[in-house]
Amino acid sequence: MKEPTYRQALVQAWHAVWRNKVLWIFGLLSVFLGQLGFSDVFGKIWSLSEFGVREKALIFLPKFDLNISGDLWSMLGIILLGGICVSVIVLVIFLGATSQGALIASAAEWFKSNKHQPAAKSWKYGLLHFWNILWVNVLRKIALVLLLAVFGLALKYFLDSQAVGSSFLFAVSLVLLLFLSLFVSTLSIYALCYIVVEGKGITNAIKKAWSLFSRHILVSFEVGLVLTLLNFVLLAVIAASAFVAFLPSTFIWLIAGATNMVALAAAGFVLGLFLWLVFLGFIAGIFNAYTTSAWTYLFMSMHTEGVTSRTVRFFRHLFGK
Repeated sequence: MKEPTYRQALVQAWHAVWRNKVLWIFGLLSVFLGQLGFSDVFGKIWSLSEFGVREKALIFLPKFDLNISGDLWSMLGIILLGGICVSVIVLVIFLGATSQGALIASAAEWFKSNKHQPAAKSWKYGLLHFWNILWVNVLRKIALVLLLAVFGLALKYFLDSQAVGSSFLFAVSLVLLLFLSLFVSTLSIYALCYIVVEGKGITNAIKKAWSLFSRHILVSFEVGLVLTLLNFVLLAVIAASAFVAFLPSTFIWLIAGATNMVALAAAGFVLGLFLWLVFLGFIAGIFNAYTTSAWTYLFMSMHTEGVTSRTVRFFRHLFGK
């Protein structure tokens, strides 16, 4: 039997996503929990590097500026608004966790039988394992926030300090952040697969995920790197979608310029923005479904047959001559 490679994971994941459009919906809903994989931390690193030096270590913490002064009706309005916000957050979390489980279940079934199970059945898997899926994501977020907090402090020290060793400290902290975030993200992916595909409890799933990761450290790193590089392709697609989305607006703006109608120009902008948001949701759903499916295929291949690292194969070929 030909040994499975992560190149096959990328190809098979595309087949699974392209032939089952319901995965796009699951991918879009589950994207609110964050993208699975190594690339999830890069956007947060960029945020820490982009905004105010002295707020970087705490940029991911919410800030509240609530004015509770006013009459009874104002207080009731604030309470009502808070209740609506909490309800929306709870709904988003519920849909995200359940959809993530449904996405993994559907992808796993495709890789097992080359057939897509009904969306309702996949959704039931997500509901069945909702709490375990949610806790894995919560633990992942907490771990990443702690790592980013330490990195934020190192970044602040690097930017504020004139010491010779500050550059070395920053470089070491960045490398450690990347490797530790890889470990946290990959461990959470494998734990989710054990929970959904094999029905393990969260403690047992994390233990088995650690065992699987420890046997495939290089492969996990390589796949995470490849999927991260695909994010640059994603950025190019997003930029192209913005151009396409605002094409109809261009014609509206030309008419607005000829007729000197400001309202028509505003309508063109709203239309372009709406179309771009639709494109963004479409692209995000497909990409998240694709990356999750790729990790699911990789998990199943590692779990049953094993996957050899490209780096290992290169050195075997190099020294085997």
